[in-house]
Amino acid sequence: MPVAIEAILKGRNPGYGPVVLYGPSGTGKSHLALGVVGVYRTRWRQRSAVYVPAVDFGRELADAIETQAMDDFHERYRRVSLLAIDDVDRLAGKEASQRELTYTLDAILEVGGQVVLTSSVAPGQLTGFLPNLHSRMMGGLTVPLAIPGPETRLAILKRLAEERRIELGELEAKTLATGLEWPVPRLAGALATLYTAAPAGIAITLDGIQEYVRGQHNLARPSLRDIATLVARHFSLRLADLRSPSRRRAVVIARDVAMYLARASTGKSLKQIGSYFNGRDHTTVSHGCAKTESLLGSDAGIREAVEHLRAKLDPARV
Repeated sequence: MPVAIEAILKGRNPGYGPVVLYGPSGTGKSHLALGVVGVYRTRWRQRSAVYVPAVDFGRELADAIETQAMDDFHERYRRVSLLAIDDVDRLAGKEASQRELTYTLDAILEVGGQVVLTSSVAPGQLTGFLPNLHSRMMGGLTVPLAIPGPETRLAILKRLAEERRIELGELEAKTLATGLEWPVPRLAGALATLYTAAPAGIAITLDGIQEYVRGQHNLARPSLRDIATLVARHFSLRLADLRSPSRRRAVVIARDVAMYLARASTGKSLKQIGSYFNGRDHTTVSHGCAKTESLLGSDAGIREAVEHLRAKLDPARV
């Protein structure tokens, strides 16, 4: 756990703020933000702590303005000891929400409170943000999060097994840790599933783990047609449009998103992906993927579309 988060949970002021947790989907940002607020409330019952997704913060602000209830809004968000706002990058281009968030940060930090923000990208990569809010995030503590590597996953699985009194051998644990590149909540779920499936009184076997890992890999890899169909439906296009030579802007954007998701989700080569999309060469596929990757940091609409489609392709994604 980041040192700054530990300091917050101990009721100390770490000396900087806000704390910005950033990383791609699946790294547990939301779980960490929710967990921090939950633990803080338990330890410091006399203090107030609030967790809110950024989009809800924006909606509540709009409602407060419309109903002339800004005093209540300020009471809820500016007079807290700890405020956690999730997916702050989704406020890109929303100036009223950003301006209010800037004032909220200043009000909380000025009296020694703490603010935790989460984002899919580092503050330096955010676009569509007001200079004042951007500078405040850049001036805080930025903490990158990533899906744990094999050694960390192994240590986590061993600790989980010990805590739950599950017999898990070294080879079995290593096989599970290397076979599943998952965040902590999903690893815990996998261990629970394997333990429940094992006969009573029998340890989790290597064969059982290998079969489980193979099954998860098969489930986790949708076909190119699955991806293209889902993307076409999301962008109100036909599957034939994505596979056609059309250069209409709407089609090109959707096709690039489909190729980006295919590259990330199927394990197919650039050549194989290009072949599916009307025989495009690997350079065209690579360029389309790079364009989409760039838009994730600058276009909130594309970012939301990709996250939505990823969740559809992998419902278990954290």
